[in-house]
Amino acid sequence: MTGISKKIRAPDLLLMKKRHERIVMLTAYDATMARLLDQAGVDLLLVGDSLGHVILGLDTTIPVTLDAMVHHTRAVGTRGTPSPRSCGHAGF
Repeated sequence: MTGISKKIRAPDLLLMKKRHERIVMLTAYDATMARLLDQAGVDLLLVGDSLGHVILGLDTTIPVTLDAMVHHTRAVGTRGTPSPRSCGHAGF
């Protein structure tokens, strides 16, 4: 983690793995958290369906819709950081 916003692509991740470098990934659900994590130098930002629990107050992640995932992933990846390094994850 360098504290400098950087663009990371799949080949970069493979190279980091080959070099046995640590890859730091943390969860963000909105632009504010994405900016803070970006400033801290986090390599990748994850938007997970856990937003059902954390943000929406649901009992399970099953009701989290694809539209909700797209909404939050956009907030993190395109509005939150100058160089998007985010990925979305949904179990269902």
